[in-house]
Amino acid sequence: MVASKETPATTEQQPLITDPAVLEKIIIGKLNSRIYPRGELVLPCVPSMLDNYMKRLRILFETFGRPFSETELDQLRQILSKRLEQGFAVSPHSNVIIKYEPAKAPEVGLSCNISTAVSTVADQYKNWVETRKPPLFGSHPDAKLMSVVSEMNQDPGTTPILDVGAGTGRNTLPLGRLGYLVHAVELTPAFVQQIKAAVDAESLPVVVTEGNILDPMVRMRPAHYKLAIVSEVTSHLRDADQLRLLLAKMSDVLRSGGLLLFNVFLAVDGYEPDQTAREVSEIAWSSLFTRADLQSAMEGLPLEIVSDEPVFEFEKSHLPEEAWPPTGWFINWSTGRDIFPIANGKPPIELRWLLCKRI
Repeated sequence: MVASKETPATTEQQPLITDPAVLEKIIIGKLNSRIYPRGELVLPCVPSMLDNYMKRLRILFETFGRPFSETELDQLRQILSKRLEQGFAVSPHSNVIIKYEPAKAPEVGLSCNISTAVSTVADQYKNWVETRKPPLFGSHPDAKLMSVVSEMNQDPGTTPILDVGAGTGRNTLPLGRLGYLVHAVELTPAFVQQIKAAVDAESLPVVVTEGNILDPMVRMRPAHYKLAIVSEVTSHLRDADQLRLLLAKMSDVLRSGGLLLFNVFLAVDGYEPDQTAREVSEIAWSSLFTRADLQSAMEGLPLEIVSDEPVFEFEKSHLPEEAWPPTGWFINWSTGRDIFPIANGKPPIELRWLLCKRI
């Protein structure tokens, strides 16, 4: 017996569809074929946010009516994971850029192109110089620094001071004007040129070195400086190993009894930052450490903590009224709100001034 083929139902035999909900779905399906999503999504390179980013992408594609299959999502996840890791390893200021557009026929769905845009600290500061009005870091030197210098009660002409991460010379130039022998180290070429121009114009006793203080090739005289200031620098460090390297180098260049003044973001007691918080702190120019990190970084070094106090409170209390706040971004940054933008509460980290003595 040969089976007969079923013939398609004629228009007259098909059911009449009048249900508004069903018709709406059919219309949306038709419109989806005429919607052409095309755009760009920029994601900060935060590797621990992979799951969150994938969730966002899934929702985005579904919203466009171009959902990816599980196989396609797995492939996208692998590529995105690799890009995030690679970009973050090079610089916390890197971004992953996802460009999407309709796939070319006969393919359906969306076509994605994923790339990485790397930006270094020097690149970021170069952009500051080109787009922001000076003074970039404030018009006055750090109040804590000037307090320490005053209490030292030393002859400026015989007191060498090291300014690490000197920026545009906010601390370097006032010290030089007081007659102190200042060695400024700065990695951003545009900032170096600004300091040198001021030094030359005023004939100040200042030497400027362009370079990264962590670079082995950036060398300074051992056991030479009476004071080393490292302001707004540890917020750019990548991990506790770099913090230890910085502190070890300062120990080497300070003379016995010399002082090291630096500020650092520390987690408050009872808060242990997870990987996401640590990664985001790096992209927010606010690299944070725990007390355990600090203790480990200082272990075995000839440094003794003399004082430990919050930067925000000290600077607000001691800077001249016209100098507060130093910049428009200083309050949120110094209180940890660039990582945790909490409106009605205090973030679990704070920027602190640490004064250490070389023993």
